[in-house]
Amino acid sequence: MADIEYAELSTTFPDLVVFDVRNRYELEEKGQILGSHCVPFVELESAMGMAEDAFEAKYGLKKPTKTTPIVTHCTKGGRARKAGDLLKSMGYNARVYAGSFNDWKANGGPVLNPGKPFAPLN
Repeated sequence: MADIEYAELSTTFPDLVVFDVRNRYELEEKGQILGSHCVPFVELESAMGMAEDAFEAKYGLKKPTKTTPIVTHCTKGGRARKAGDLLKSMGYNARVYAGSFNDWKANGGPVLNPGKPFAPLN
């Protein structure tokens, strides 16, 4: 499936799961797209292999199914591309927001600043 652009993402956001694949400290320092979920790229493969309850406990959202539309983004698109490719190789319905966080901010999209990655209670 083709990459997603700001115009489409901003109007279909409620119907998608948006993974911010940056590291948690990056969200805390730079902010995050409002409504996105931090699943760092370095954890993504193991995260998607987790049981549903473990995933929800660690990341604060229900684990997407293989058919759930997932969008990946990072700062400028590099990690988002790798994350999207990884998810697709695992059979997930993933698209990449190539412009990522920088493009979102440049277009005036809502940002939570500082970002608040989900913190498990344990």
